[in-house]
Amino acid sequence: MEAGWLLSLAAAALRDQGVGQPKAHLFMAGSDRLATLIVAKSPFTAQELRQLRAEVARLGFNVLLSPDQLDRSQVLAQIVEARSPKALAALSTLQHLDFSVTTDNRPFFFNQLNALDPASIVFALRSGDGIVHGNLLATITLLIVMGGAGLLVLFTMIFPALPSVRRAPVALARYGTFYFLLIGLGFMFTEIGLIQRLSTFLGHPVCSLAIGLFGIILATGSGSLLSERIPITTAHRIVGWASLLGLYLVLLPLWFPEVVSAFEGRSLLLRVLISLAAIVPSGLLMGFGFPTGMRLANAISTGPTPWFWAVNGAAGVLAASMAVASSIALSIDLSLWIGAACYILIAPIAIALASQPQGATALKASIMLPHAGRLRAQVGADR
Repeated sequence: MEAGWLLSLAAAALRDQGVGQPKAHLFMAGSDRLATLIVAKSPFTAQELRQLRAEVARLGFNVLLSPDQLDRSQVLAQIVEARSPKALAALSTLQHLDFSVTTDNRPFFFNQLNALDPASIVFALRSGDGIVHGNLLATITLLIVMGGAGLLVLFTMIFPALPSVRRAPVALARYGTFYFLLIGLGFMFTEIGLIQRLSTFLGHPVCSLAIGLFGIILATGSGSLLSERIPITTAHRIVGWASLLGLYLVLLPLWFPEVVSAFEGRSLLLRVLISLAAIVPSGLLMGFGFPTGMRLANAISTGPTPWFWAVNGAAGVLAASMAVASSIALSIDLSLWIGAACYILIAPIAIALASQPQGATALKASIMLPHAGRLRAQVGADR
C-alpha cells in the first residue's frame, strides 16, 4: 500500500493548488507489485484517458484509479476523498497503515508502520513481506540498537562510576544526576532533530550529517570556551540562559520552514551557510550547559565527577536512538521540543545546585580568584 501514501501526497498537493476534485487529475495503473501514478495540472480529457488505457492494456497492467470509472480499491478511493489530516488519520487507524501526507517535518516516506498502534504491529507481523514487513524489521533493529546501547552504557559507564557518587552529599548526587541527565538528553534530541531537519533542505542526508555535526560541534565548543568568560552562576543568569535556549528551540520549527521555502532552490553553498546560521545560536547556548554544571557541582564536591560524566554520556548515547524513534513515530519538531523542554527543566535544578551553602561559598571564591590575580598583576605593573 505504498501507492496509497503516494496518492495521499498527490491529492494534498492538488488541493494546495486550489483543486476541489483531485480525482479528475489522477490516473493510477499497476500490477501486483508495481504502481504508476500520473498527476495532471488540469483534468484529464477523454482523449487522454483513452490513450492511457491503451498503454495500460499494452503493458498488461490494471487501471486502479481513473476519473471515468469506479475505483478498483475502496482504500484508494477513500484516500482521494479524505479532505483533511484528521480524515487521513482515521483511515490510517482503520487500515493499520500510515497514509498521512509526507512533509519536511515527517519525511520518512517509506515508513508506513505506526509503532504506537499495537494493531499496526500485528498487521505487520501477519503481512509476511512487503514494505510494512520491512518497516517492522527496521523498527526491531532500532529497538535492538537501543537495548544493546543500554547494556553497554550500564557495564562500561554507569556501574564503574557508581562508587564515586555514593560518598557524595545527597543533594549534590540528586540534583547533579538530574542536571547531567537532562543535558545529555537535551543535547542529543536537539542535535538529531537539527540534522534530520536539514536533510530535506540540503538535499541529502550525508550533507546534513556533515554540516550539522560540524556546526553543532564548532558552536558548542565555542560556547564552552565562552562560558569561562561569562560564567552562569547566579539564578538570574541561569534562568536567562535556559529560557533563551528553550525559546529558540521552541520557535525554530515555526520559522525555519519559511526559510527553507524561500531558499530551497538556491545554490548549495548558500543553503549550507543558512543552515549554519540556524544551528550556531542553539549550539553556542548548549555549549554553556556542561561546563556550567561541572562548575556548580565541583564547587560542592569533586568526588562524584566521574558519575556525572557517566550519566551525561549514557544519556547522550541512549537519546540518539530515542530521538530517531520519536521523529519517525511522531515528528522531527517533537524531537526539538523535547530538547527545549530538557533545557528549560535544567534551570530550577541548576539554581538548586548553586544555592547549596558550601557550593555557593566555593563558587564565589572561584569566580573572584581570577579577578584578584589580575588585580595583583595590575598593582605590580603600576609599581
